[in-house]
Amino acid sequence: MKVRDIMHGVTIVEPSTSVLEVARIMREKNIGSVLVKLSEVDWGIVTERDIINKVVARGLNFKEVKASDIMSELTVTIDASAPISKASELFNIYHIRRLPVMERGEIIGMVTSRDVAKYCMFKSLRAKKEYDRGRGYRR
Repeated sequence: MKVRDIMHGVTIVEPSTSVLEVARIMREKNIGSVLVKLSEVDWGIVTERDIINKVVARGLNFKEVKASDIMSELTVTIDASAPISKASELFNIYHIRRLPVMERGEIIGMVTSRDVAKYCMFKSLRAKKEYDRGRGYRR
C-alpha cells in the first residue's frame, strides 16, 4: 500500500494568519497542523505543539502572533507513491509526526504517524482474523 492510500487533505494558511485564527481552523477541521505557504517552493508548518510551546507557555498575545512567527521550516516530505513503511521510517529518523505528501513537485496531502499506526493496526487485525488457532490460516 502507498502513502496516497492513507493520506488526507492538507490545510494551507498565509504567513500573516494570526495564531488565534490558526487555532480556530485546527479546531473546526479537527486537525493538528496547518501548512504555511511562503512561496511556491518555501513552506512552513504550524502544529498544536508550536502554539502551546511558542505562544501559550510564553504568555504571548495569540491575536498578534502570526503563523510565520512560530512555524517550523518544512524540510521533510514524502512522495505519494512511496510505501507506507517509508513514512514510518521518516517519522523515526526525523522525530516528526506529520509528513506533507508530494506529487509532481506539489503538496497534495498530509500523512501522520497516527495514520500509519491505524494502517498497521488494521493490517494486524486483519491478519489475526485470517488465522484460526485450531486450523491455521484460512484460505
